Amino acid sequence: MNNGRSDTALVLLVFLAAWAGVNVPVLGSPLGHYPVVDARWHMLWAEAVSNGNLFIYAPFFRAPLYPWLLGGWFALFGPGVVSGALLSMAAGAATTVLLHRTGLAFTSRGAAFLVAASWAVWGTALLYQGFMLIEPLYVLLLCATFSALCRRPDSPAPWFLLGLSCVARPGAVLLLPVSILLFRPRVRSWTAWFIPVLSIWAVNMISGDPGTVISSQGGINFYVGSGPDADGVTAFAPTGHREPSGELPYVDNVWAASLAPLPDGTSPSGVSSYWTRLTLGHISSHPVGSLTLLCRKALFLVSPVEIPCNYDAYYMGRISPLAGVLVTGPPFAFPGLILWLLLPGALLAGRAGEFEKRAMAWALTLAVGLAPFFITARFRLPLIPFMLLFMVPRFLRVWKRGLLMAPLGAAIGVGLAVLTGPAVETSGVNMPFHDGMANYSSGNRREARSLFMQAWERASARIDGVDLNGTDALYNLGVMDLEDGDRAGAVFWFGKALEWNPAHAPSREALRNLTPEWQ
Repeated sequence: MNNGRSDTALVLLVFLAAWAGVNVPVLGSPLGHYPVVDARWHMLWAEAVSNGNLFIYAPFFRAPLYPWLLGGWFALFGPGVVSGALLSMAAGAATTVLLHRTGLAFTSRGAAFLVAASWAVWGTALLYQGFMLIEPLYVLLLCATFSALCRRPDSPAPWFLLGLSCVARPGAVLLLPVSILLFRPRVRSWTAWFIPVLSIWAVNMISGDPGTVISSQGGINFYVGSGPDADGVTAFAPTGHREPSGELPYVDNVWAASLAPLPDGTSPSGVSSYWTRLTLGHISSHPVGSLTLLCRKALFLVSPVEIPCNYDAYYMGRISPLAGVLVTGPPFAFPGLILWLLLPGALLAGRAGEFEKRAMAWALTLAVGLAPFFITARFRLPLIPFMLLFMVPRFLRVWKRGLLMAPLGAAIGVGLAVLTGPAVETSGVNMPFHDGMANYSSGNRREARSLFMQAWERASARIDGVDLNGTDALYNLGVMDLEDGDRAGAVFWFGKALEWNPAHAPSREALRNLTPEWQ
């Protein structure tokens, strides 16, 4: 009897080849050596952990499991962006193998292979498996938990894994009640979930904030996703508040913005509660607008378009040709369009089996967990393995009818991509800015200047006041002119930065130094 080991080896080889093709060019570029936003935080946090400072950020603003594991990896293999990328690659490889073995246990050989192969070349996942981001670990933990629950729901092991998933990303908490209903385990089994969760809570309590169970980021994320400035897809730092006093070991702009309106010394849980109350107040006083925003999020959730966050998957195609092939922009937005090609056949396949129901229930639960926040490629990625586990076996069951109906699914997907595609240029991270910073750090000044101009153009395309590093790009252009001896050019760019953001202190100080008569 063929146990599928040759298929497992094949999909693993496909993954490794695809990962190298996508990420080696990126890691060899200036941007590959310049961690962006969350990746920067994780790297500095993990370096501190590798040096023995395990509780540097306690009580935790962000869930600590990934930085702890990354810190352990750094302690063994040395810190650095390539080292971090290899850990993410290992997590991606393990997920690919796990999906194949899970598919073999509960579906057909062909379905198992297609599920794993689809994930092995899922372009967005491959890109995030090349950076120091939570998603590769989080998706691996979710897939391992689901596979273990399907096999042995009465064992404590899968419930402990689910607890680990929660201390990687707290949104996984929603899966606990859903999984209890789906798998009906013995009570003594699912209580293992509390072990990792209570351990993190104990660290937060000892560090002075019993109100923070896992992390305190939820409040500000709720505001960013559902507050008065939210558009449902953009992750931004709220503006209009004073800068916080004092310095953090590494100042995250969202964390700094969340502290700014509150008195010094406010506990992290108090900060989170403030933003939660502010957001709930806005929702209650603007029910129609909030419902409209929720519908907009639902639209982006089902769209094949990959909304940028931290790293823009479409932008990375400039650096990595294979990434440009595996992740294509609207209207033919792959890889998300694959799900729309599969959907009609999956719906025609009749009554779902127990395994398929569980996979879909997990995907829907993870989707519901995004509703208070914002829809981006990163946040949506953990749904994909469970959508594949649901759709692929069902499509293959009626593949002839599925192929006949696939054009209908493709048409709907393309329509959604056309409708939602314009948001790509104005949402998420301003990738040209970070690429400009990377090139400037590498000494590529001409390229850096061009990229800062592109960053300004991208930021200025927004009409809602969200900056997205536009002011920083203008300021950097002034700094570069000053370094080149162009005093007039520097004054122009610093002045333009203040026109765009009158509260930008570095530009004000630079103008004051260059033109003493300026007030």
